[in-house]
Amino acid sequence: MNTANIITLARKHLANNPVTEGSARWCLADAMAAQDGKQDGAARMWALKSMAYSIGGFHADYQAASK
Repeated sequence: MNTANIITLARKHLANNPVTEGSARWCLADAMAAQDGKQDGAARMWALKSMAYSIGGFHADYQAASK
């Protein structure tokens, strides 16, 4: 899965967990800024971190994105 797809998936799950939504939003903003700065590795990392906050590391979408 490419970085743009991971960011889109992170955006889809952004509000899944109201308790950690702020952290997920912060990470997603960093992912988008890194993508704009042509820092693909950093963008991917921040998008995955956003998903970890919103859906957790055991969710099927997170597992698919992290491969």
